[in-house]
Amino acid sequence: MGSDSDGSEHVGVPVAWKKKNGGTANKRKLTAIQDSEDEEPQPRRKKLLKGVRPPTPEESDLLEEVDSNKIIESRLRTRDKKSKYLEKLEKHKRMGRKLGQPEPESDGNSAESEEEESIEPFSGAKPHTDSDSPLSEDEGLSGFIEEDSVNAVMPELPTEFSMNTYQDLMHHFKIICQLFVHLAVQDPEDRQSFMEQSLKDQYFSVPLMIARRKLSGMRDSSVTSSVWRTPFKKALETYPDFETVQKDYADPGCDACHLGGRMSTIVGRVSGEPYDHTTFLPLGADDSEDEEEDEEEDGTRILQKEFSLGRFCARRTRVFHKFTHWEYAVFKSLAQEVEDLKRQSTKRRVFVPVAYAGGSKPPDDLTDADGIMNWLDERGVVASLWHNIKEMMDNATNLEVASKRGEDRDDD
Repeated sequence: MGSDSDGSEHVGVPVAWKKKNGGTANKRKLTAIQDSEDEEPQPRRKKLLKGVRPPTPEESDLLEEVDSNKIIESRLRTRDKKSKYLEKLEKHKRMGRKLGQPEPESDGNSAESEEEESIEPFSGAKPHTDSDSPLSEDEGLSGFIEEDSVNAVMPELPTEFSMNTYQDLMHHFKIICQLFVHLAVQDPEDRQSFMEQSLKDQYFSVPLMIARRKLSGMRDSSVTSSVWRTPFKKALETYPDFETVQKDYADPGCDACHLGGRMSTIVGRVSGEPYDHTTFLPLGADDSEDEEEDEEEDGTRILQKEFSLGRFCARRTRVFHKFTHWEYAVFKSLAQEVEDLKRQSTKRRVFVPVAYAGGSKPPDDLTDADGIMNWLDERGVVASLWHNIKEMMDNATNLEVASKRGEDRDDD
């Protein structure tokens, strides 16, 4: 038993209560209370009131708050110098503020209008008309759109920009056949002047130029041999006919390539009369004698007409000769058709070949080259000539492939 200070008596057994978690919870509560007592009381938040926003500070006030040393200079272009018009305008503004008068409305348009008025028009300039002007659309656009006159001549495009340049080779070949038919109906004495006049027209000159460039390029790159000598190629280019004959025996050497160890088993012969490459007329005896005299003066021998060739050289020579004289071959075929028509016109009873029953017949006027061309095209004569050109080009491609495979060795 024990006694209190006031003398009251208590009876009981002392009990020691166990604390959970070692009394850490009470310590946390004590520390939280002490911290809350040490902290200052937080101010109350103001309520948001609806109303007008406070005015934003002006730029001049913001610039005063910033140190002048920390202001970065602008890199944009500014108008440091003011024109006389702007100086006078600012002066009028200041005077108006002093007198209490309303400020005149001014913007960038007034400055631009003043600058436009200061520009002097150049000679030939037309007066400017505003879009808000009462003029009608026809009056405003009368000098802008110019109508094409009926008799206006369209300018002719240069050759390299014309559409004929981008046509395929078959299209060009048909136009070349049309030119050769026109040439065939002419008298021999008029052919030179006719060709000179026709080749001035791009309709005929452009296809002929493109076909010549295409076929001559293929001949020089795929057919011509680098070991061929000039007299050999000159003979092939001069005479329009070429034939080959198989020999019963083999001779050493080849007149085309002149390479050692080659055996020649074929004889090649050129024949025919030299001709003019423009009119396809045979050269006269005087012209042939002049060429032989020029060759003798140059120290070159007379052209040889017979050659001993190997198997592959004979094949290459035959293709080279076709590439060289393809125009002559096409013209001779078309001229033969025209000559047959002229010969049949003298007979009473004539059987004219046509493409099919009821097909078109040749014109009665044998000078009508376009009518004859349509008749030949319908019969398939032009297609047959084009097939020969395609076969010639395929042979040139096969020669190049065989040369890469090593099949051009004529050792036997």
